[in-house]
Amino acid sequence: MTKPGADVAGLDLEFLQEAALVMSLDGAVRRANSAAHNVLGRNLLQKNFFDQVMTPEDVFAFLSRAGRSTSSSLGVIEVRLETEVKRYRSLAARIRPEESSETLVILRLIEVKDDHFSVLNRRLAEMDRVLLERVRENALLKEALAENRVLVRELQHRVKNNIQQMLSLIRMSRTTRSSAEVAGFVATASQRLRAMSAVQEALYQNANARILSSQDFLEQVVQGTASGFGGSDRIKVSIAEGKMTAEEAHCLSLIANELVTNAFKYGLSGTSGTVSVSFTSSSEGYLFEVRDDGPGFGEQTETRSSGLMLVRALCRQIGASLELNDNGGANALIQFSSRTDLANP
Repeated sequence: MTKPGADVAGLDLEFLQEAALVMSLDGAVRRANSAAHNVLGRNLLQKNFFDQVMTPEDVFAFLSRAGRSTSSSLGVIEVRLETEVKRYRSLAARIRPEESSETLVILRLIEVKDDHFSVLNRRLAEMDRVLLERVRENALLKEALAENRVLVRELQHRVKNNIQQMLSLIRMSRTTRSSAEVAGFVATASQRLRAMSAVQEALYQNANARILSSQDFLEQVVQGTASGFGGSDRIKVSIAEGKMTAEEAHCLSLIANELVTNAFKYGLSGTSGTVSVSFTSSSEGYLFEVRDDGPGFGEQTETRSSGLMLVRALCRQIGASLELNDNGGANALIQFSSRTDLANP
């Protein structure tokens, strides 16, 4: 059974879950459903609706606009309740009862908390907050990364300077009274430090402290070792482009120094003979080769064992294979695959 005052010109308001009321443009409430009475009070029909809103002028303009239109109007109305002011999304539409020429408007009040658009706005606001937080975090990380790069370059510079100081101290330790054994030890130490210095210099000049190109240091190491034996004009060098980690570069520079040193000490005689050094890239990885046209390893392998022991240890460190052959002279082959994919994620 329909409650009194709930029907106007055949319009039943009780099927609406939200508060709904029929009113004239002067604010007089003519009909209201149960939800409207629960929200606005049981004596709603004795009140003027404009007395219960926060902005009567705006509500009057909204209702007047709806009364002049054949379509529904959307708006927002703030209603003054007993204990609070509540915000409602409003939907207004004109109705014309047959028994009256007066313009009446049906007004529906929907709580904002049930508005899906408000929920979406809250979610968007939360997403904006998270995004701004991520932006701040990324800015801090970039700043920390830049500081770390400066520190790494400073460290590389100090290591390079320390190596140069060690070379200077070794040169100062030479005396004319030194034994041949001491002189040989000093020369070997100097050559190895120069090889390490070449890599350190390349690291310092490179923006990427993890990855080095073979062309940045390898030829310098080979030529420096050859010049130590006065053999700059007796060595042929061919270095292809190859990327490798800093650890691999350090190991390869020491390997190159040892193999070129052995070639000059044991593979060449007098002023004759040449040493060939090459670094190439293939589908199987990198290939480093040192060849001389001397008598070959043969029985001299034991004589060369000191340097070769170091070479084998360095090869194990970078996962490289070492192959020694006698083929028109001594031929040493180093093959390895770089781990740059792990060093530069």
